[in-house]
Amino acid sequence: MNLELRTLVLLAIGILLQFLVGEMNHYLSPLHVYLYLGGLLITFPLLRFRYKQGFLYACLIALFHDATAPIPFGTSMILFLTAHTIVFALRSKFRREEPAAAIAVAFLLNGAIILALSVIQMPDHHFASQYWQRVVFDLFLSQAVLLLVAGWCFALQSEALKFFGIHLDHEQRQAG
Repeated sequence: MNLELRTLVLLAIGILLQFLVGEMNHYLSPLHVYLYLGGLLITFPLLRFRYKQGFLYACLIALFHDATAPIPFGTSMILFLTAHTIVFALRSKFRREEPAAAIAVAFLLNGAIILALSVIQMPDHHFASQYWQRVVFDLFLSQAVLLLVAGWCFALQSEALKFFGIHLDHEQRQAG
């Protein structure tokens, strides 16, 4: 696979987003709250890149994500690549260039990944109800934050690509 400039630009933005979420989680840790925006990390390339480019991006961002996340290494890669493959197959069914569609996809992906991670990490002891209360609270908080920052994040990714001379809308019109 070829590592293109567009992949590197979005990878840098994804790493910046992971850093910002990590900082937010650091300051929220005394409150026992955890934000997760993994679905937001993969949505833009998933919707706008070719399959191989999006797949490579999902692999790389998952490696960075797993390096800092409190989960077994490789878990994010499996989840991100599964999400990438499923949504890529369905992306012709909606207007992927529309910000509202991208935000809806990010919202659904993020929720699905949070629930999958929660099932993977579910404790064996009998205090599972407390665990699920926290999962639900973290899910709602993460989704609220995602709705607040998704538009900004997609605009940043689009403008960063334009800064480097990559106009995805123009490329997709020529291909269509």
